Amino acid sequence: MNRTILLLSALAAFGAAQTGLAQDAQVTAGTPAAAKAMADPDVITVRNVTRTELVPGLPILEDGGATIGTVARLAGNDVILVSGEGKRAAEYRLPITQLFAYTQDGVDRFASRTPRSALKAEGSAAVAVNGNR
Repeated sequence: MNRTILLLSALAAFGAAQTGLAQDAQVTAGTPAAAKAMADPDVITVRNVTRTELVPGLPILEDGGATIGTVARLAGNDVILVSGEGKRAAEYRLPITQLFAYTQDGVDRFASRTPRSALKAEGSAAVAVNGNR
């Protein structure tokens, strides 16, 4: 019994070591391997956003590509999104840290890590697209 446990432990350690070795292979930007990887249509480059990118009218997407709303204004470390028009318009407050940008088909897109279903409307959105109330 002890030999079986010892053998299983050794096999598990060997498998972990092989997994670690496989993960150490890095692709460096500017190399042929990087160019090949980036040519794959399923590769999407993701990055954090900066406050200067969050301009009024910028659409914010959720997973799947549906639009949550557009940026109305910044409020401290939050971005205020407006969704809908007229009486059906609603505002959503979202921490900037929940936003990210990605490039797909050569176009920068901005998205939320928080789905629309988890956001709570803050009331009517009497906000113009330029961010003024």
